Amino acid sequence: MDQIIKYVLDEMRVLGDAPVVFAGAILIIAGAIWWALSWRYSGIIKNRERTIALYKHRLGGASPDEAKAKIDSLEGQIWTLKNRVWPRLAPETIVYLETSLKTKDPPQQIVILPQDMDSVFLARDLVDAFTRIGWPAKQDSSMNRVPDGLSVWPDIELSRAIGDVLLLATGAPVAIREDKYAPEHGNIVIGIGYKAD
Repeated sequence: MDQIIKYVLDEMRVLGDAPVVFAGAILIIAGAIWWALSWRYSGIIKNRERTIALYKHRLGGASPDEAKAKIDSLEGQIWTLKNRVWPRLAPETIVYLETSLKTKDPPQQIVILPQDMDSVFLARDLVDAFTRIGWPAKQDSSMNRVPDGLSVWPDIELSRAIGDVLLLATGAPVAIREDKYAPEHGNIVIGIGYKAD
């Protein structure tokens, strides 16, 4: 322990004999550290400033509250659009649809009219289910607007039976519509319009 204290005191005497050189070395080292940190953090600050400028440009000068309101509005629109999509039929629902209708006499053809892309999956499931029970079914398009929700036409007994099964399968109300053209050709039409809230 005495040797360590003696060594430290000897070194202090050497530093005391050359204070200018020691202070200069300390200043040069501190300056180098200062320059390195300044260079490093100026790059980080410039990067942050570019990011902030980009956000300001995208927000068009809106305040944070205005930006939050705009984001909330867009999220609401997304949820509204998601709620419009008709879900696919569950496998047990398809089995129920098939078993409920396979004992009925088939129509000439079942035509399924989806309104837009929001109803494509439900339309495909229905075509597959009707085809599996041996009923000729196809997905088609219409130049006329399909009413909102599910609808079946013409108003005949088989259409009402299909409407009842669709109600139980999808949980959505099914409207039975009158149509003079479809019964003449033995067709039954299922319209899948915009999903009602």
